[in-house]
Amino acid sequence: MITGFIVTKLSAKFLGPQGIALIGNLRDLQKLVTNFGTGGLEKAIIKYGAEYKEDDENLKSFYSTILLSSASLMLVIMGFSFYFAEDINHYIFQQRNYTYIIQIFAIILPFHVFNSFLINLLKGFAEFKKVIKIEVASHFLNLGLFIILLFFLDLEGALLNLIILPLVVLIYALYQSRVFLKTVFRIKSLDFSIPLLKNLGQYALMALISSICFPVAYLGIRNYIIENFSESHAGYWDAINRITNYYMIFILSLLNLYILPKLATSKNTSEFRSIAFDFYKKIIPLFVIGLIGVYYFRELLIKVIFSEEFLPTSNLFFWQLWGDFFRVIALVLAYQFHAKRMVIHFIITDVTLALSLYVFSILFLPIMGLEGVSFAHFLAYFIYSIIIFSIFRKVIFIKV
Repeated sequence: MITGFIVTKLSAKFLGPQGIALIGNLRDLQKLVTNFGTGGLEKAIIKYGAEYKEDDENLKSFYSTILLSSASLMLVIMGFSFYFAEDINHYIFQQRNYTYIIQIFAIILPFHVFNSFLINLLKGFAEFKKVIKIEVASHFLNLGLFIILLFFLDLEGALLNLIILPLVVLIYALYQSRVFLKTVFRIKSLDFSIPLLKNLGQYALMALISSICFPVAYLGIRNYIIENFSESHAGYWDAINRITNYYMIFILSLLNLYILPKLATSKNTSEFRSIAFDFYKKIIPLFVIGLIGVYYFRELLIKVIFSEEFLPTSNLFFWQLWGDFFRVIALVLAYQFHAKRMVIHFIITDVTLALSLYVFSILFLPIMGLEGVSFAHFLAYFIYSIIIFSIFRKVIFIKV
């Protein structure tokens, strides 16, 4: 958070709302392409790495399947991204010509993907000290590289930082993991497994739906704002998303580290209900107090995190915070989709949410101005929470 705050502050001071909007577009593209490249298999790598770490035969089959399927997928995505770099540039950067940045990203995409795989493999083998060292180093590397590139290349430097950083982090991660990799990669021959690939498909489907539809929706919204308002307006929208992401880090960490493991081991609806209500009683009141504080000190937060140039962002807080409230009360139930692999429910609700965010934004932006995008955020998550509560109505409203 500290290094992220410094990067955000420097971006606001030297690049302004326009620069932050363009960085947001490239970041969403990076997420989209990298998620395609990994095949949505990050959680599967953690699960099967932990499960097979003492089983050489299955471990070899797992690695072979992952490596071959990912390599095939990456070749397609690299070729597509490089060949259509000009079209992608026009969609992401409009009149600016940063085609070479897209081409560089296409070339080094394998390093992005391998970096993601390596981190998740370390998690699966419970090598948490190495994970922590790499994660901490990545934040400081990001800060150092960002300052250097920003100083010499301005906006282009900030954009290049996003593309190059995973490669720099990978070099450090390989150094940290050199002994671990010698021990783990005991593959002398490839053993591709079709049945394992089918099992991995469940994880891939759930992860890809979520990791693709939201970057696509955000890219569409941001480009609509740029085309119909201005790059500065898109920067204001990105600013409030960055602010809300700061406090959502704590909620999502709590859900991932505390709630999800409990849900995964719960044996019946009574236990699920108890976990959900325990969260509502202990966490939601504190979260609401935090949201009220954020709203009343919003202008101070904007000045501290960004600058006075971003003060128009204050008009977006009311509906944005309401949307985050409904988002959190729904998420604790929606995590049951992950815990119990409720694939169909997960796909339907995530696609509905992403589509709602985009459609409502396009509908309300012309009516309400920029405030329409935060109202769309509220409305989409309000409907999402109703759908989630409808799915789990028997668990929540009927005591078993």
